[in-house]
Amino acid sequence: MRTFLLFLGVASTWSGCPSSSPSILHVELPCSVRSFDVLGQQHIRFAGSNGWVGQSLDGGATWDMTQWMAPDSTFPSFRASGHSKNHWHAVGIASPAWIARSPTSSLEPEWVYHSEDSDMFLDAMAWLDADRALVFGDNAEGCFTLLTTHDGGEHWERTPCNALPPPFEGEAAFAASNGNIACHGDTVWIFTGGRTSRCLRSVNAGASWSSINLPVGQGSSMTGVFSATFRNAQHGWIMGGNWEIPEDNQGNLAVTTDGGTTWETLAEGEGPGYRSSIVHHPTQVGALVATGFQGLDVSLDGGRSWKHRSDSSHYVARFSTDGRTLWLAGAKRMTRMDWPLQ
Repeated sequence: MRTFLLFLGVASTWSGCPSSSPSILHVELPCSVRSFDVLGQQHIRFAGSNGWVGQSLDGGATWDMTQWMAPDSTFPSFRASGHSKNHWHAVGIASPAWIARSPTSSLEPEWVYHSEDSDMFLDAMAWLDADRALVFGDNAEGCFTLLTTHDGGEHWERTPCNALPPPFEGEAAFAASNGNIACHGDTVWIFTGGRTSRCLRSVNAGASWSSINLPVGQGSSMTGVFSATFRNAQHGWIMGGNWEIPEDNQGNLAVTTDGGTTWETLAEGEGPGYRSSIVHHPTQVGALVATGFQGLDVSLDGGRSWKHRSDSSHYVARFSTDGRTLWLAGAKRMTRMDWPLQ
């Protein structure tokens, strides 16, 4: 366990207006981070590459960081995470597949799931409530991987192949920002990408699934939906694009107002290009943030128009529970910004 003290400064270049720039907290990390969770106003945890995990209990002023070594003496690369009532969970992406959890009061791991299947690649985790969660992964043994728990993450079971829509050739999902799975109540949305990009939807907490086609760019291995965010059971947004042509801003953003049954593309040719993470503001209706390795963009009208706010590279964004703070994480860095952005 190591404790890191951090530097709190005022940005002088981020907004181009030093006198009105918001306070920004820059956190130097020993790893790449594609998933983190805001457990409370001051409590943040991240899961990163090479087994690194960390937490702050004081809004980012100080951090405890440590490496979790699995029982097979490997350091999993964590790209998905989430929390139940009393535990926080981190998901390793590649074989051997691992899920670990720790109490929200400590960083001591308990290894609760393990698979030696060489094809298993876990992408994202979502919690329906304090006891139920799902982890989605790529095609293994001829079908998508879907793990579920009903006891707060103590035990995990794989959903039978015949309960899921079969994958198309070249269809997978992206372990980009823990963003290709979302839920609200008992409704769950999973988004695939690659040669085919679809929405897989369940309205009964994963007991059965339907497949919905999407009007987004697809057709090659690095295209399709990378991230989704839902304000409620009806209103949601998806974002991604072409990772290999990141400036392409056609067919990379869409919205639904009927729970995912139909989708409408937005800001065609006018919004940001490829972005790996999109999140909605918890209280400001219409406010969205999209981030990726080409920068940070903000919309205040539900995604119909956007303003580029920074060229700084991050992989994932999250708001604090009260919406007054925006957190960003990426390659060996985490950043905290005051909201609204100036």
